Amino acid sequence: MSTSMQTLISYFLLIFLINLRSTLFYNVTLKIFFNFVCNFRDEDQYSSVDIDSIRMRKLMESANIGKDPSDLLEEDMVGVEFKSVEEAESFYHIYSKIIGFSVRKNQCRKNQAGIVTTQSWCCSNEGFRRTKYIKNPNRVREPRSEIRIGCRAMFRVCYSKITKLWVVKEFRANHNHCMVTDMQKHFLRSHRKISAAELEQAKLLKKAGMKTSEIWNLFVHQNGGWDKVGCTKKDLYNSLSRLTHLFWADGASRFDYEFFGDSLAFDSTYKTNRCQMPLVVLVGSNNHGMTCVFGFALIQNETAETYTWVLQIFLECMKDMLPETILTDGCRSMNKAIEDLMPSVVHRTCSWHILNNAIKHVHEDDFVGELRNLIKRYISNLLVTLIYGASG
Repeated sequence: MSTSMQTLISYFLLIFLINLRSTLFYNVTLKIFFNFVCNFRDEDQYSSVDIDSIRMRKLMESANIGKDPSDLLEEDMVGVEFKSVEEAESFYHIYSKIIGFSVRKNQCRKNQAGIVTTQSWCCSNEGFRRTKYIKNPNRVREPRSEIRIGCRAMFRVCYSKITKLWVVKEFRANHNHCMVTDMQKHFLRSHRKISAAELEQAKLLKKAGMKTSEIWNLFVHQNGGWDKVGCTKKDLYNSLSRLTHLFWADGASRFDYEFFGDSLAFDSTYKTNRCQMPLVVLVGSNNHGMTCVFGFALIQNETAETYTWVLQIFLECMKDMLPETILTDGCRSMNKAIEDLMPSVVHRTCSWHILNNAIKHVHEDDFVGELRNLIKRYISNLLVTLIYGASG
């Protein structure tokens, strides 16, 4: 049976499995699906083919490198050109996996147009851990084992304005530590990644009712061994149970919104917290002019779908009470979410963000000061009209 036909049959089984309601037939079909997919693999399919070696050979042919990766020296690499930074990064990552060490990004410089002019990668054992992280008198836990031992292996490329390519300027191949064995390479941090396709497949199988351990066994059979999956079982568990979105609001926040929710400020900070997730803050102002917090949200990304989720949960928490006006920083994703969920609400860009943009992009004397005074006069006249116009 051809691979395409096997894949088609497996997906039909999976769709049938998701829509199945009977527990008995569900369990039987689950076992059939698992055994069927596990038997896909041709025993010789992965034994004679090394995917990393194939990718490395293609990259080396593209860059006109004619030596074995394990024999590369500085004189072989300096002057080699890559079409993009991503191609150079892919080359060094595959090279490090073949040799047996982990890498991380070191330095990155960009020009005013946002083009990366210099990018370097180094061995994960580069440098030394700072003393304050080791000799901390208030430490509760024991410090982690030291991995930074001053290794000087690195790889640096620079952008050439003439050729529009990224040229290798520095390549150090020597390490001051031993390389890991083939059976340990998949444990290296920079090489432990679950692909987007496999993650979507795992989520679909999880939805169908398969356990994470069974999904892992399936990936092991699909890839021809646990060392070829690309991640560990723990990585798979973390990916399937990772926190994506979190919204929080207490009773005081709901009480404040009931009385002062006519104006809502909607802003996010970019990954400044320990979780490395954007923090959305929803605030307003009370009758004393003081800031009152209506809610917080930790989100995985800043897409329109995510902001739509935040606003939906916020309105559900606040009993579907819409504000009269909403202020944002002008983010397009925010704007789309507001247009879809709150079309009747008056939406304006925050004056603080307008002034900041003016400082960055308008380089004329006194322009920002005049703009600030104009905004103040407009707000003052508006308040006078609202107060005395209503009373008159």
